[in-house]
Amino acid sequence: MLPLVDLHRHLEGSVRSSTVLDVAERTGHELVRRTAPRAGLVADDKQTGLLPYLDKVDLAIGVLTGLDDWNRAACEAVDDAFDDGLDLLELRFCPGIIAHETGLPAEAVIDAVADGVAAQAAKRRLSVGLIGIVVRHLGAESAGGQMATLLSRRERFCAVDLAGDEANFPAALFAEAFRAAKEAGLHVTIHAGEAAGPESVWDAVRELGAERIGHGVRSAEDPRLMEVLAERGVTLEVSLTSNTQTGAAPSYAEHQIHTLLAAGVPVALCTDNPRASNVRLSQEHRTAIAEVGLTGEQLKTVAEQAVKATFVR
Repeated sequence: MLPLVDLHRHLEGSVRSSTVLDVAERTGHELVRRTAPRAGLVADDKQTGLLPYLDKVDLAIGVLTGLDDWNRAACEAVDDAFDDGLDLLELRFCPGIIAHETGLPAEAVIDAVADGVAAQAAKRRLSVGLIGIVVRHLGAESAGGQMATLLSRRERFCAVDLAGDEANFPAALFAEAFRAAKEAGLHVTIHAGEAAGPESVWDAVRELGAERIGHGVRSAEDPRLMEVLAERGVTLEVSLTSNTQTGAAPSYAEHQIHTLLAAGVPVALCTDNPRASNVRLSQEHRTAIAEVGLTGEQLKTVAEQAVKATFVR
């Protein structure tokens, strides 16, 4: 039995459809008046591009407007990981975006999520780490404040992440904020090489000291970059289903994971957004064999690389 370790899972994209609809019904959110409300929450095989995909992820944020809602979502995310047989989960979320969309204090959001995760992880005896996200598209001038909020709850997190619009908000704009995180002893993973090309990954490594890369599949376009990632042991958090849904990968069969593994780049399989992608990590492992064409030995290597790259010890 291979270890099941998910290093890249967003809480916002993990909230169960049933929970989103339950809260929407309770609060009178317009979602429940739609003809097919679940279609707004889950991508399908007709999904086209990153922005429509992100709409599926983000819709839940504006529905869960109470701290109890986020505590519930956190508990259920741990339960879902446990039920799928995971050995370890690193769950990431963006308090700044949640606060921006709901009006809740970001610090209170962190506490609600972290308390839920801690309680349920102890109950399930599952190792769970939290990763705090700074978002690019709130603007570089907000990065210091976003990071200060995360660091005000330093003990709640094992790592920080940068997510959002790679093309218009390059990594260098956020160097000072991530320097503060490293000085505080937090690990760093950066979204890069998904919507933007290899240069985004170069910047994440050079400017922000990324130890892991969220997605990073477009690293396959640059042989020298792959050499550097392999030499430094920078692990790519690859999500087969969401990469295909967003267009970061052309298809399962043509997924860049083949090129990356051939170049010796460490790769871990992840879910990204279980609800939005309608996927589980155990399913991604099966897809890796049946649809992507990895060998059993390659999948074993990938699973072992995920264990090696964990920030939770």
